[in-house]
Amino acid sequence: MSENPGKTRWINVVLFFSLALNFFIAGYLVSDTKIFKNIHVKKVYYKRPEIRIVDYFPKNQRKEFRRLMVEKRIKLMPVQRGIFESQKDFFKVISEKQVDETRLRKTFQKYQNSNDQLHTTINDIVVELVLKMDHKTRLSIIKRGKKAHERRKKITERWRSENRHLKERIHPLPEHED
Repeated sequence: MSENPGKTRWINVVLFFSLALNFFIAGYLVSDTKIFKNIHVKKVYYKRPEIRIVDYFPKNQRKEFRRLMVEKRIKLMPVQRGIFESQKDFFKVISEKQVDETRLRKTFQKYQNSNDQLHTTINDIVVELVLKMDHKTRLSIIKRGKKAHERRKKITERWRSENRHLKERIHPLPEHED
């Protein structure tokens, strides 16, 4: 008896997608374990400082922050465009053979103004959230923030003690001659 080749092909396709889905689910579950904790811990260092504050908020407040950010997206789009335009201008200025200091300073001023607008909008959202919180919630934020700062302090101290030899090699102290 011969098998139906169309049926076999269909079963192979289903098995392939099932296997791919299993790999995706397993990868997702493993990525959130302690094995990859350093990856998750280091993510916070790359966030903007004003957004890093929101990490200490309770989960429902973080969701509210994201919702408000989406609402303000239309207001933030021109600001983000301004930031990207200033970055392009910066690259144009430094690509020339002779860098014009006044153009470079104007580019950075434009960049700083756009960044300030972004900070102001984000700070307004955070202020709006904090004003809605009760005292108990604000105290829990303080507690979580202190824990995070202590954790960062320990990590920094451990890194410095482990890499002390690098500092000595990179910047050796000049020898004093009598």
